[in-house]
Amino acid sequence: MKKLILVLAIGLYAFHSQAVTSFKYDEAKIDTTQLSKQINKLNLKLADLNNQLINTRNQVPFDSVKLQSLLNKSRDAQVKSRKRSEQAVGGDMDDVKLAEKQAKRATRQTGDAEDAAKQLERDRKKEKKLLKQIEKTRKKLTKAQMPRSWAPKHG
Repeated sequence: MKKLILVLAIGLYAFHSQAVTSFKYDEAKIDTTQLSKQINKLNLKLADLNNQLINTRNQVPFDSVKLQSLLNKSRDAQVKSRKRSEQAVGGDMDDVKLAEKQAKRATRQTGDAEDAAKQLERDRKKEKKLLKQIEKTRKKLTKAQMPRSWAPKHG
């Protein structure tokens, strides 16, 4: 009877050990799959952020040139408006109307230059934001790729 109990105890222990090993293997397989999905997701996000950064960096020179051009046009329109206003002071009603028209044109040109300056500033802010997001995503990716045995334990 003692032998039978001993054999049953050993058999149950072996069966239990096999069940625990199988469970841990399945759990590790699921963790690896989830980790791979997370790494792929982070890699895609990083690629997208890098593309956005490249596009933004390529746009900045165009916006700078546009701003400079609009500033020059605005300055020229303001000079013409000032000259036309000086002529209107001693002139007739037609000179006043032309001066008013020139002043509106100068105002519109100045507004366009201000809009271009705002767009350039938005692009520069977007570039900084993208750089922060890229750094954050790289840290997450590095952490996800780190083997679990090296990962810091939080307790």
